[in-house]
Amino acid sequence: MTLGVQVRNASRLPKRLPEGTKYVVESCGPIVRRFVELPNGNRIPLPIRKALTCTCADRDAVSIVPAQTRLPVSVT
Repeated sequence: MTLGVQVRNASRLPKRLPEGTKYVVESCGPIVRRFVELPNGNRIPLPIRKALTCTCADRDAVSIVPAQTRLPVSVT
């Protein structure tokens, strides 16, 4: 889904952008696409980057899913 039109490639962005401008990051596997979307729908594409992998989650056994916790049950 592409809205608006793409404007020039940006080697440098302008110092000021209109209110409502969005910085958009889209991840597609190992590739990260970035662009600036102006309020009128025009897009300024930014250079594509390779996504960095996070090894700390494997090393430190970190999960993005919260652990199941049991609430204390009062015995009457």
